[in-house]
Amino acid sequence: MVVVPRKYQASRFLNIFSFQPGESKCAELMVRKEFQPYGIPAFSIPLHCDGLILIPAFTGTIFICNPATGEFVELPPGSPSLLREHRVAFGFDPWSGTYKVARHFIRSYRDTTTAQMDDGEEGGTTTSREYSCGHEILTFGGDVGKEEAWVWKATVDPPYPIKARTPICLPGVFFWSALKSMVLPAKVISNVILRFSLLDETFTVHPNPPCSEYLGRNDSLSALGGKLCYIHSTSPWDNSIWLAEDGSNLAWSLCRRVCLPIPRMLLAFACASTDRDKIFISVDACILLRCDLRDGSLEEIINMPRDMLYDLRNGRKINIGALFVAHYMVPYVESLLRIRPS
Repeated sequence: MVVVPRKYQASRFLNIFSFQPGESKCAELMVRKEFQPYGIPAFSIPLHCDGLILIPAFTGTIFICNPATGEFVELPPGSPSLLREHRVAFGFDPWSGTYKVARHFIRSYRDTTTAQMDDGEEGGTTTSREYSCGHEILTFGGDVGKEEAWVWKATVDPPYPIKARTPICLPGVFFWSALKSMVLPAKVISNVILRFSLLDETFTVHPNPPCSEYLGRNDSLSALGGKLCYIHSTSPWDNSIWLAEDGSNLAWSLCRRVCLPIPRMLLAFACASTDRDKIFISVDACILLRCDLRDGSLEEIINMPRDMLYDLRNGRKINIGALFVAHYMVPYVESLLRIRPS
């Protein structure tokens, strides 16, 4: 895995470490990038594809790094987003042999207020919100021409506004959580899953798993064994893992219910391991567990704030758990691919 610690505000340095879960409690520095004068903005969960790490900052800036070569590239800015709510997807397109970054943005929105009728009399008002959203992709690698490389190209607009949550990227397809409807002030919310095909650059709409019509702040999407995964958190301890078979329809099935040994405050995030019967679960980007899907048993691998040592490769090993830091971990495989052509 790679571990990317981040503070909850801008930081002068971005550090990327390699880590072998279960084999050591020491992470070794791979890339250290200094940002002057203001530092790197706070960023969300990094994404990995074929040895490349994509880091999306909350301000809209996007970075791609190859830790094996040390290459670090800032992508050109995309279209402005009115609410600064954006999320970025990143993956390989097997049909064109290129890598693609996708992002959504919000052009505008408006609220529409309607009066409710109760037994023929006015019973208050409700407000619904409508968005105008865009979606664009940037392509690099492979045989892409100079005119197409490193340029954001608009696709069809998404049928619903995409939520500011981490998307799931499988070969040739991106999955986004989207807001189907929202009614205020009660905040009655309905979500759907948008499947974006890199083959024809179109969206299809699919339901959430039967457990929930709404991707709550304590639920998460991930990828397990080449399948879309939905972790539904019914309490700080209880989580249900749902998997979907990709195809014309997403056929959801309950994979396993697990009970965490510690209560989560926000998110439990899953990722695959080399053992097909076991997965890793990161709780609040701090505690790493290994889960056996055959019986739901959990094994603590490491408490990152307490036990993780970071080898800076200058003779120093430090523990940064006392700082207010999230320790993001994503699966990793080394690559010598150049991000930019020679």
